[in-house]
Formats: sequence, C-alpha cells, structure tokens
Amino acid sequence: MKLKSFIKDRLYFIFYTVLLVSLLIIAYALAVLEAGNHISISNIIYLIILALFMMFLFLAADYIRHYRFLNQLARMKQETSLSFESVEAFREPLSNEQKLWMELFQQMNRITIGQLQEQIKQKEQYELLIHQWVHQMKTPVSVISLLVQEGKRTFTNESMKDYLKEVEEENDRFRRGLEIILHGARLQRFSEDVKSERVDLINLVKQVINEEKKQFIKRFIYPRLDTELENLYVHSDRKWLHFAISQVVFNALKYSRQEEHDSITFSIVEKESEIFLRVTDQGIGIVPHDVKRVFDPFFTGENGRVQQESTGMGLYLVKEIVNRLGHGVTIQSTVSEGTTVEFLFKTNTLHER
Repeated sequence: MKLKSFIKDRLYFIFYTVLLVSLLIIAYALAVLEAGNHISISNIIYLIILALFMMFLFLAADYIRHYRFLNQLARMKQETSLSFESVEAFREPLSNEQKLWMELFQQMNRITIGQLQEQIKQKEQYELLIHQWVHQMKTPVSVISLLVQEGKRTFTNESMKDYLKEVEEENDRFRRGLEIILHGARLQRFSEDVKSERVDLINLVKQVINEEKKQFIKRFIYPRLDTELENLYVHSDRKWLHFAISQVVFNALKYSRQEEHDSITFSIVEKESEIFLRVTDQGIGIVPHDVKRVFDPFFTGENGRVQQESTGMGLYLVKEIVNRLGHGVTIQSTVSEGTTVEFLFKTNTLHER
C-alpha cells in the first residue's frame, strides 16, 4: 500500500489532532491572559512541535503495523487468477474491523462454494440423464433400421418401398441428431474421454466415405479421394476426429446440388511438418457475411433457413473438437460454387497440449 493512500485514509485523524492542539493553545492563551501574564510564544511552539511529533509517531507505528496486511491485500487485488484457497490463506487480521471483514468474506466463500457444488451436481445429473436417454434411444433407432431393411426384402410393392425409404431417412436424421447431442454432452468431459494415438488419416477418410455411401448414392454425388499417399498418420483421437470429419462430410452432402452428379473431393496433402485434409463440395456455398460465423453455436445462417433440419451445432462441435485435439480447421466458400473445409494437422500436436 502506498504511503500517500495511507495518509489519505488518516486525514480525519490529522484534522482532529490539529483541531485539538488549536483548542489547547486557545485555552492556554486565555488562561495566561486571565492571570495577567504575557503569552509565551516559545511555549506555544513547543506545544505544537510536541503534538506534531506524537502525531507522526502514531502514524508511523500505525503504518508499520498495517503495512504487510494492506500490502498483501493490494497484491491479491492485482492477481488475475485469484482463488478461494489463496484468500483463505490470508494473514491474520490486525483489528476487529479487519477480523469482521475476513469472517464475512469467508462466510461468502462458503456460500459461493456451496452454490457452485450444487450447480456442478445438477450439471452432472443432467449430463447423466442425457447420456442415458441417448443410449436408450439408440436401441429403437437400430430396431427401426433393421425393420426397414427387413421390410425392403419382404415387400415388393413400390408404394411400401417409398414409405420405408421415408422412414429410413427420418430414422437416419434422428440418429445424427442423437450423435450431436451425445458428443455435445461428452465435450464437457473431453479431457477424460480423449486417447492419444496414431491415426491413419487416409484410412479414416475412406471409412467415413464408406459409412456415407448410401447418402452419396441417394443424392447422385460422387466422392473423390485425391492423394498420392497410401497411408498418412496423424497424432489424434480416432473417435473424436471421426465425428468431426463425418459432420463436415454430411454438411457437404446436404448443401451440394442434389442429383446433379456433382462430386465431393477429399484432398490430403503433406507439407513438411503439416498435413492438410480439404473437403471440397460443389454446392450452394455460403454467403460471405455468414462464413465468419459458421463455427458459432446455434448459428444456422441463410442456408440454415433453407434447410430446416439445420441445428447450428454441427460445425460448432467440429471447431471445438478439432481445437481441443490441437488441430486447426478453417472454411472458405463461394456462393453457387462450393465450400472447402480444411483440417490442419501438425506433428505431435496432441501431445503438446
């Protein structure tokens, strides 16, 4: 604590001392005049010097007494990451006023910690509920999928096949929604659910393409894998990376021109210590003012208003997952020409985090 601030806080005491000394001098002068004597200037000066000395002595002692406490308080105020533990470890208060303030602060600490623990408990219960609900919903989704496949083999009626096709599409849409909810909930505990491993990026891309082959066929869109390499390994988590790439591929399918025999190109390039995976479609593209916001949560933009099923959470999760894995993701788009999503992998990036 600066001396200037300390003196400023004690101005009332200095003013009181000066007032008291002035009254004493006036009383002394009146008493001397009443007794018929002359006023001694030297006595008045001596009284003033003595009073000032005692006042400065008291202020110095008070400053030394409070210096460490106030200095510690000033340092804690400047800390950017102030924790409850550091406040609890505060040195012993010197006065009853400080003691009362410390007790009040500790009481507020206990209340705040209790409220935080209650919120954490509620959040954990909510996450558990989401996990259980999603896993329970996966069973009927799988059963519906099996029933649809069985129905396709059993029924030859075209109207029934069309009906089953619509059921399958809605079921697939529901399955994707469950995946987004599940990964969004798991993201809260990302550090507990991440596994560092060497992932064959080319193999992973082929797996995603194979899993989406029905969508490619249904929409008359052709996947093109553009790379001269057979295998290319990155340090990542296969499960999380698979979900991120799948989201980007499904977006590319959804916003490509349907039944126009367009293609989606998967370009994998290695440059020195960096590896790039680019997913490029020939779709409707994204208007420029929406591009910079596509990774924001719940942002659907102009394309989302056209595609009613858009939730605005897919690319947000992609960005969050990729960043937490230590990779990078960017997007470029031109209206009516297409969109390119680029993943950037650096060697051992996952280990660096």
